[in-house]
Amino acid sequence: MTTEEDRARARLEFAACLGLFCTGVYSTAFGPALQVLADDFGVSLDRAGLLITVLFAGSITASGAVAWRFHRHNPRKVAALGMVAVAIGAGGLGFAGNWATAVAAVALTGIGDGLLVAGVHLVVARSSANVARGINRLNLYFAFGAIAGPLWAGGSLDLDRESRNIVFGGIALLVVAVAAVLAVTRAPVAEAVRPPALAAGRDAEGPGQLAWFMGTILFLYVGAEFGLGSWVATYADQQFDAGTFAGGVVTAGYWGALMLGRVVSGRLFAAGWAPHRVLVLSIGGGLISSACIAAANEVFVLAAAAAFATGLCFGPIWPAAISIVSERSGGGAPAAMVTIGNAGGVFFPFAQGRLLVEAGATTGIAMTAALCLAMLLIAQAARVRGRTEARAV
Repeated sequence: MTTEEDRARARLEFAACLGLFCTGVYSTAFGPALQVLADDFGVSLDRAGLLITVLFAGSITASGAVAWRFHRHNPRKVAALGMVAVAIGAGGLGFAGNWATAVAAVALTGIGDGLLVAGVHLVVARSSANVARGINRLNLYFAFGAIAGPLWAGGSLDLDRESRNIVFGGIALLVVAVAAVLAVTRAPVAEAVRPPALAAGRDAEGPGQLAWFMGTILFLYVGAEFGLGSWVATYADQQFDAGTFAGGVVTAGYWGALMLGRVVSGRLFAAGWAPHRVLVLSIGGGLISSACIAAANEVFVLAAAAAFATGLCFGPIWPAAISIVSERSGGGAPAAMVTIGNAGGVFFPFAQGRLLVEAGATTGIAMTAALCLAMLLIAQAARVRGRTEARAV
């Protein structure tokens, strides 16, 4: 029988999901907007890609602070504070008059992003009776937002390349509205459901070597996910003369497929599939499909289909890895995983942009497959390690 406390927790989880929906919108809007931002501020395309690095640098700084100390505070308030910073930063980027102002605005957006993402992951990790399903549902909403972001930015900028203020100003208004919802939604998070591993009396101090395996996978994964999501529109334009809106559609298709991947993984978790099994299968599929993007050559339909397949395979990776750690640890572990994972966004998307500009679109996109191969090797090593530890027990 559903109690009032259960309903309160459900409302809080939904508000957290709306917060991550906003993250999907503003973070993926950069992809179709990069060329316009480069033109507006008089910088090269690869230098404009530094805005993604700045976004992630701010994010890991803030989420690291949550993992280190602020996980002791109410995560709902931490997330709401982050949304205020995101709104100010996004609005600032929309109306920035020069490159330095744009960088500062994106840095503030990144700090807000770190607080928001770490906060909502902590809300769900502490509130959900089924952590894997809860984390998966949370990140499904990110994927919803990630579909809307490129379509909003690509469509607006294709109609009017001077509409940067509308694109990012509109995003700021959305974030403010959701921040208000999160701020007034209350639930007894302090008495949250304990993860199964903790309830069974296992180590609550930290996940040890498992965290390093999963953290490294997320470090590479965020680089691969956001690198491809940020540059696939440019790849489509340079390799196939697709144009701004078509590039935005391909980007939205990639993120839409990622959403479907999280729908699938949610059903698998509900059916009792182990998160590690889902993780390995997803990475293997992403390796094959991302290699097909680079091999598409002059066939635009093949490249678009391969990008869709890559998004589908990428969908389960983040929630599976976060769930593996969250089920076995307490405190700020989810925030720590967010920090380690987002660190990959500082380097890899920028490096991929440099490759794309200097070595060609195909070489740049091929970097995604290389990251997938590294993830697969680490995931298999973690699986072997887990079996060895299980036998030792």
